[in-house]
Amino acid sequence: MDELYRSYLGFLRSMSRGLESLTALNEKKQAAAQAGDLMVLNELLNQEQAQALNFRGLEMTRNKLLAQLGLAGVPLSRAPEHFPPAMREEARQAVEELKSRYQAYQKTSGRARNLLEQGLREVDGIIKQLGGTPPPAAQTGPGYDKQPESETPPAMKTDFRA
Repeated sequence: MDELYRSYLGFLRSMSRGLESLTALNEKKQAAAQAGDLMVLNELLNQEQAQALNFRGLEMTRNKLLAQLGLAGVPLSRAPEHFPPAMREEARQAVEELKSRYQAYQKTSGRARNLLEQGLREVDGIIKQLGGTPPPAAQTGPGYDKQPESETPPAMKTDFRA
Protein backbone atom coordinates (compact mmCIF):
# COMPACT_ATOMS: atom_id res chain seq x y z
CA MET A 1 0.00 0.00 0.00
CA ASP A 2 2.91 2.34 0.70
CA GLU A 3 3.85 1.99 -2.96
CA LEU A 4 0.47 3.45 -3.97
CA TYR A 5 0.99 6.40 -1.64
CA ARG A 6 4.46 6.90 -3.12
CA SER A 7 2.92 6.82 -6.60
CA TYR A 8 0.43 9.49 -5.55
CA LEU A 9 3.27 11.65 -4.22
CA GLY A 10 5.04 11.18 -7.55
CA PHE A 11 1.87 12.27 -9.30
CA LEU A 12 1.70 15.42 -7.15
CA ARG A 13 5.31 16.22 -7.99
CA SER A 14 4.63 15.69 -11.70
CA MET A 15 1.70 18.09 -11.48
CA SER A 16 3.91 20.64 -9.74
CA ARG A 17 6.56 20.37 -12.45
CA GLY A 18 3.90 20.67 -15.14
CA LEU A 19 2.46 23.79 -13.54
CA GLU A 20 5.93 25.25 -13.19
CA SER A 21 6.49 24.64 -16.90
CA LEU A 22 3.11 26.20 -17.80
CA THR A 23 3.92 29.22 -15.65
CA ALA A 24 7.21 29.71 -17.51
CA LEU A 25 5.36 29.34 -20.85
CA ASN A 26 2.86 31.98 -19.81
CA GLU A 27 5.65 34.36 -18.85
CA LYS A 28 7.19 33.82 -22.29
CA LYS A 29 3.77 34.29 -23.91
CA GLN A 30 3.37 37.58 -22.10
CA ALA A 31 6.81 38.74 -23.26
CA ALA A 32 6.09 37.66 -26.86
CA ALA A 33 2.73 39.45 -26.84
CA GLN A 34 4.33 42.63 -25.50
CA ALA A 35 7.00 42.43 -28.20
CA GLY A 36 4.39 41.69 -30.87
CA ASP A 37 6.25 38.54 -31.92
CA LEU A 38 3.45 36.44 -33.37
CA MET A 39 5.71 33.60 -34.53
CA VAL A 40 7.08 33.03 -31.04
CA LEU A 41 3.59 33.42 -29.59
CA ASN A 42 2.27 30.76 -31.96
CA GLU A 43 5.05 28.35 -31.00
CA LEU A 44 4.37 28.94 -27.31
CA LEU A 45 0.67 28.27 -27.83
CA ASN A 46 1.57 24.98 -29.54
CA GLN A 47 3.78 24.04 -26.59
CA GLU A 48 0.95 24.91 -24.24
CA GLN A 49 -1.38 22.57 -26.14
CA ALA A 50 1.18 19.77 -25.82
CA GLN A 51 1.32 20.42 -22.08
CA ALA A 52 -2.47 20.19 -21.92
CA LEU A 53 -2.27 16.70 -23.42
CA ASN A 54 0.28 15.77 -20.77
CA PHE A 55 -2.12 16.98 -18.09
CA ARG A 56 -4.86 14.75 -19.52
CA GLY A 57 -2.56 11.78 -18.99
CA LEU A 58 -1.87 12.93 -15.44
CA GLU A 59 -5.60 13.24 -14.83
CA MET A 60 -6.09 9.60 -15.81
CA THR A 61 -3.28 8.61 -13.44
CA ARG A 62 -4.86 10.67 -10.66
CA ASN A 63 -8.27 9.07 -11.08
CA LYS A 64 -6.76 5.58 -10.99
CA LEU A 65 -4.67 6.31 -7.91
CA LEU A 66 -7.50 7.97 -6.03
CA ALA A 67 -9.74 4.97 -6.63
CA GLN A 68 -7.03 2.54 -5.52
CA LEU A 69 -6.30 4.58 -2.38
CA GLY A 70 -9.97 5.11 -1.54
CA LEU A 71 -9.51 8.87 -1.78
CA ALA A 72 -12.10 9.57 -4.48
CA GLY A 73 -14.06 12.64 -3.43
CA VAL A 74 -11.46 13.71 -0.86
CA PRO A 75 -10.33 17.31 -1.42
CA LEU A 76 -6.64 17.69 -2.21
CA SER A 77 -6.07 19.74 0.95
CA ARG A 78 -7.35 16.83 3.08
CA ALA A 79 -5.50 14.06 1.24
CA PRO A 80 -2.43 14.12 3.57
CA GLU A 81 -4.70 13.19 6.50
CA HIS A 82 -5.37 9.84 4.82
CA PHE A 83 -1.67 8.98 4.36
CA PRO A 84 0.20 6.70 6.77
CA PRO A 85 1.59 8.74 9.69
CA ALA A 86 5.19 8.38 8.48
CA MET A 87 4.30 9.92 5.11
CA ARG A 88 1.88 12.69 6.17
CA GLU A 89 4.44 15.47 6.36
CA GLU A 90 5.84 14.61 2.96
CA ALA A 91 2.31 14.53 1.53
CA ARG A 92 1.46 17.86 3.16
CA GLN A 93 4.57 19.45 1.64
CA ALA A 94 3.77 18.03 -1.81
CA VAL A 95 0.20 19.37 -1.61
CA GLU A 96 1.40 22.80 -0.45
CA GLU A 97 3.95 22.95 -3.27
CA LEU A 98 1.28 22.01 -5.81
CA LYS A 99 -1.09 24.68 -4.47
CA SER A 100 1.68 27.27 -4.60
CA ARG A 101 2.57 26.36 -8.20
CA TYR A 102 -1.10 26.52 -9.16
CA GLN A 103 -1.50 30.00 -7.66
CA ALA A 104 1.60 31.21 -9.53
CA TYR A 105 0.23 29.68 -12.74
CA GLN A 106 -3.14 31.39 -12.27
CA LYS A 107 -1.47 34.78 -11.84
CA THR A 108 0.75 34.50 -14.91
CA SER A 109 -1.94 32.96 -17.11
CA GLY A 110 -4.37 35.73 -16.13
CA ARG A 111 -1.85 38.42 -17.02
CA ALA A 112 -1.01 36.74 -20.33
CA ARG A 113 -4.69 36.26 -21.20
CA ASN A 114 -5.49 39.91 -20.41
CA LEU A 115 -2.58 41.09 -22.54
CA LEU A 116 -3.64 38.89 -25.48
CA GLU A 117 -7.26 40.03 -25.20
CA GLN A 118 -6.13 43.66 -25.12
CA GLY A 119 -4.13 43.07 -28.30
CA LEU A 120 -7.14 41.50 -30.01
CA ARG A 121 -9.33 44.46 -29.03
CA GLU A 122 -6.73 46.82 -30.48
CA VAL A 123 -6.67 44.86 -33.76
CA ASP A 124 -10.48 44.98 -33.94
CA GLY A 125 -10.36 48.74 -33.30
CA ILE A 126 -7.82 49.30 -36.07
CA ILE A 127 -9.90 47.23 -38.50
CA LYS A 128 -12.95 49.35 -37.67
CA GLN A 129 -10.96 52.60 -38.05
CA LEU A 130 -9.83 51.50 -41.48
CA GLY A 131 -13.44 50.96 -42.50
CA GLY A 132 -13.44 47.21 -42.31
CA THR A 133 -15.82 45.02 -40.44
CA PRO A 134 -14.93 42.05 -38.28
CA PRO A 135 -15.23 38.70 -40.05
CA PRO A 136 -18.68 37.11 -39.85
CA ALA A 137 -17.49 34.41 -37.44
CA ALA A 138 -16.54 37.14 -34.96
CA GLN A 139 -20.08 38.49 -35.13
CA THR A 140 -21.83 35.16 -34.65
CA GLY A 141 -19.45 33.40 -32.30
CA PRO A 142 -17.16 30.43 -32.66
CA GLY A 143 -17.74 27.57 -35.01
CA TYR A 144 -18.66 27.17 -38.62
CA ASP A 145 -21.25 29.40 -40.19
CA LYS A 146 -23.91 27.61 -42.15
CA GLN A 147 -23.29 28.25 -45.81
CA PRO A 148 -26.30 29.62 -47.67
CA GLU A 149 -27.80 27.01 -49.93
CA SER A 150 -27.73 28.08 -53.54
CA GLU A 151 -29.95 26.92 -56.34
CA THR A 152 -28.12 24.76 -58.87
CA PRO A 153 -28.11 26.43 -62.28
CA PRO A 154 -30.58 24.74 -64.70
CA ALA A 155 -27.77 23.75 -67.09
CA MET A 156 -26.16 21.67 -64.35
CA LYS A 157 -29.30 19.76 -63.37
CA THR A 158 -29.80 16.21 -64.54
CA ASP A 159 -33.11 14.59 -65.26
CA PHE A 160 -32.79 11.05 -63.96
CA ARG A 161 -36.09 10.05 -65.51
CA ALA A 162 -34.68 10.21 -69.05
